[in-house]
Amino acid sequence: MATPLSETVGVRAEALPQRRRRDSPLDAAGEPSAAGSGGPRRPGNAEQAQHAHPPSNLAAVKVLVVDDDASTLDYFSFALETCGAVVTIATSAREALQIVTQVSPDVILTDIAMPGEDGYWLLSEIRHHADGGVNGLPVVAATAYGRDHSRARVLAAGFLDHLPKPIDPDVLCRAIAAAVGR
Repeated sequence: MATPLSETVGVRAEALPQRRRRDSPLDAAGEPSAAGSGGPRRPGNAEQAQHAHPPSNLAAVKVLVVDDDASTLDYFSFALETCGAVVTIATSAREALQIVTQVSPDVILTDIAMPGEDGYWLLSEIRHHADGGVNGLPVVAATAYGRDHSRARVLAAGFLDHLPKPIDPDVLCRAIAAAVGR
């Protein structure tokens, strides 16, 4: 039975823009769907209460988020936009490289393990880019493969930071804020 809205004091619901609902873990009746069962876990209502205020002010910070997983792109985008960031997404390292000069991001957040060109390739291409506004961009790595991509290895490669997935939204926003000096 549904609880009347007037009785739901203290519950914070997650609302996603229409374009982000394509991978929703809930079907039309609000039940878990088979298609959405494998994506990243979003915070529940009890956890959201502690995130009532964004941890970092990322107002007007432009973030290029690169990941081959649509659910991860949605999760990162939502978390960063909640903190005020302007997010552009790319589904591959090659796509990110093609749009980086058009987007003019302040920071890049990239997955490391992607099919084809990976995050290490993207970082190398960014560092060797002819555009001075691109080759000095801070690049933050995110990976689900913590053992294969140790923090020391990732930082030695030239990434500004290493975030092992799953990433808490507060940690993500603070890491991006630190990357741009906020």
